[in-house]
Amino acid sequence: MILGVIPARGGSKGLPGKNLRLVAGVPLIVHTIRAARKSRLLSDFIVSTDDPAIAQVARAEGAKVPFLRPPDLAEDDVSIWPVVRHAVAEWERGGEGEEAAEAVALLQATSPLRTAVDIDACIARFLELDAGICVTVFAAHDSPYFNMVEITAESAPYARPCSPAMLKSLRRQEAPCVYVLNGAVYVVRRSVLATLQNQFEVDRFALSEMPRERSVDVDSAEDLAFAEWLLSRAERGA
Repeated sequence: MILGVIPARGGSKGLPGKNLRLVAGVPLIVHTIRAARKSRLLSDFIVSTDDPAIAQVARAEGAKVPFLRPPDLAEDDVSIWPVVRHAVAEWERGGEGEEAAEAVALLQATSPLRTAVDIDACIARFLELDAGICVTVFAAHDSPYFNMVEITAESAPYARPCSPAMLKSLRRQEAPCVYVLNGAVYVVRRSVLATLQNQFEVDRFALSEMPRERSVDVDSAEDLAFAEWLLSRAERGA
């Protein structure tokens, strides 16, 4: 049993009212709700929000909003994992499901181009590899093995290679493939979620690759405009 959780708080410093901003004519959160509804592998999904306006939009789109998130879990400095744990606990307490969740799929509302296919691919990969966590990524253009440098306390004010491999004059084709987490889907085993603080500490960390063009994470007005352009381009079949 896989439970989807869509977190969408009302506050946002970078882009006020972000989750209700229109993208391709519909509120940002609606894109994620529609993708979750079309998923074949999600058993159920809910929206976790502290904002009655977001709850109203979500319910109008057919999503379950069985509670309003408490204010202390809607602050800027709150990690996402306590929010997900709270949502799962409330879902279980309310008797929404007939069985306990084997895993939880975190679906952030800021990924409007993520599709049901992407959700199901990540869940399938999670199940196939018996992973502790499986996250969506896209292949990075830049690489710490090829063309990335850093300024550290030891090297400041000068830069140094991120990896000693750069000193070997690797060609791009010889460098290991690296990936960027795009924030679109995180599938976490229920037992792992119970104590999860840092996802990178989880054993059996699996990846599910998505196309770069569906990997936009909306955090600014520029991101929103880019997502709008990509969606309009996809609708035109470009």
